[in-house]
Amino acid sequence: MNVGQQVAAATDNTRAGWRSTTEYILVACCLMLLIVLLQNALGAYNAEFESDESSHYVSGLFIHDYISAHAPGSPLDFIQRFHSSYPVVGIGHWGPLYYVAEGVWMLLFGWSRSAMLLLSASVTCAAALILYGIAAPRFGRVTGGLTAVAFVASPLVQEGSAGLMLDGPVALLCLLALLAYWRYLDTRQARYALLFGLVAAAGLLIKRNAGCLALVPVFALLIGRDWRAPRRWSFWLPALVVIVLTAPWYVLTYGLVAAGFRFTWGWDYISVAVPANLGILLEGVGPLLLAAGVGGFLAICRRPRPGPDSNLMVVAAALFAAVLTFQSVVPAAIQDRYLAPALPPLLLLAVNTVWHAVTRWFGMPRERAAAIAVGLLCLAALPSVVDVAPKRQLGLIEAAREVWKRRLPNNPSILIVADGAGEGAAVAELAMDDPARPSLFAVRGSRLLGGGGYNNQDYLPRFHAPGEVMAAIDDYAIPLVLVRGLPGHNPWLHIDQVEQARALQPDRWELLYRGDADGIPVELFRIRGNAGRNADIDRLRALSAPRALSTIR
Repeated sequence: MNVGQQVAAATDNTRAGWRSTTEYILVACCLMLLIVLLQNALGAYNAEFESDESSHYVSGLFIHDYISAHAPGSPLDFIQRFHSSYPVVGIGHWGPLYYVAEGVWMLLFGWSRSAMLLLSASVTCAAALILYGIAAPRFGRVTGGLTAVAFVASPLVQEGSAGLMLDGPVALLCLLALLAYWRYLDTRQARYALLFGLVAAAGLLIKRNAGCLALVPVFALLIGRDWRAPRRWSFWLPALVVIVLTAPWYVLTYGLVAAGFRFTWGWDYISVAVPANLGILLEGVGPLLLAAGVGGFLAICRRPRPGPDSNLMVVAAALFAAVLTFQSVVPAAIQDRYLAPALPPLLLLAVNTVWHAVTRWFGMPRERAAAIAVGLLCLAALPSVVDVAPKRQLGLIEAAREVWKRRLPNNPSILIVADGAGEGAAVAELAMDDPARPSLFAVRGSRLLGGGGYNNQDYLPRFHAPGEVMAAIDDYAIPLVLVRGLPGHNPWLHIDQVEQARALQPDRWELLYRGDADGIPVELFRIRGNAGRNADIDRLRALSAPRALSTIR
């Protein structure tokens, strides 16, 4: 090849690279736009962070504030002070890695609701773009695009994108792990086994659901039937990496993790979890896509010995089986979002099934036939896609702003009286609006007036009479009380007890604000007699201090 031909070849390669880069940028922009539109359709930008979301948000705020303060002293001491003010920090029960990512994101883009929802959208977009990058070269651009859209539009992913949850990041890392192990099967190079181990460790340092990745090499071995693989030292390398990087964290926090299990080990759980998880997948992708995906899984398992060209589908089948097995055996809970990591491999298996079937069914080019067939399968899933319930609004956004208008410098405390979702959401809203975090003590009613195990699963009211409830409020000199609930319709008895205490001494309860959300009143009261008293800061800190901190220490 002469110099001119070399220059021409280099120019062609450069142009091809630019075309590929431009293609992926355009696909990413389209996917991001779709995700944001779906978020907006679900009302995410006008709804509170509730339940686990509130804990994830406040945990990210803790990391952000610790970094912003230039790491002042021990992080355990800092978290003790921070949690005493905003007692929903979840570090320990969940791994710290994504909270670090949240903290860095907040440093760059702020900690507003919109900024955090854009973080969730970016995670979903990254996973969808990787899925496109896998499918498009193999099945064609249109089919790759449809596969990415099917992932984004799935109800499981829509709900995750509309909030601040850890399941989206875990799904992204599981997809990256799929890429790494696929490359390892293709090359048998140790660096890809190492990469798989690093990705798996990162997932486990976000959430224990990523433990499903431990099963991927096992299922890949069974499905691929390469019985010589365990003889290679590189086969065991990921396990060593994961143990070294994650075992210390899980040893320190085992008590917190085990407390989150909602069921017990055994057949009783498995017999319930398997059909429930299959039902979740049915709702997530529709009957035809699920049938195609399961058919693809069975097809790759039935092959006498899949060849090297089937390594992608072997790993996809292994990841799908790993997620489904893990979620059906480990008795954490049965929830839709836990199946999000199973969607990318399921979609790849479904598209691969269609790809191989169209040559027999259609007399047109394979890429066009596959695109039409996949498009029809996606249309069949449309009813589930458009039937996603919008996020509920709890009426606490405006209420939190009212709290900050009424905050007393000499007694910066407020009692939050609401159900579990409302309690955490109120804490998150107050933390979001705090101009000098942490400058407020958000006292949870479930801590002062009630109690129980993890997430108050064994909840019991702390007091028996409304007079005792009022005495507890006075004992801590709490000047403000935020109440969300309908009398007689509350899961926690202390919410009704507060209403009874107000009826007992109505002259002491001054209504400052009243709102409404879905027929449930949200009210802010000032307690006369406490507003003029100084707060006992040490007692307030002790009241809301993280009880599990001793487990980590």
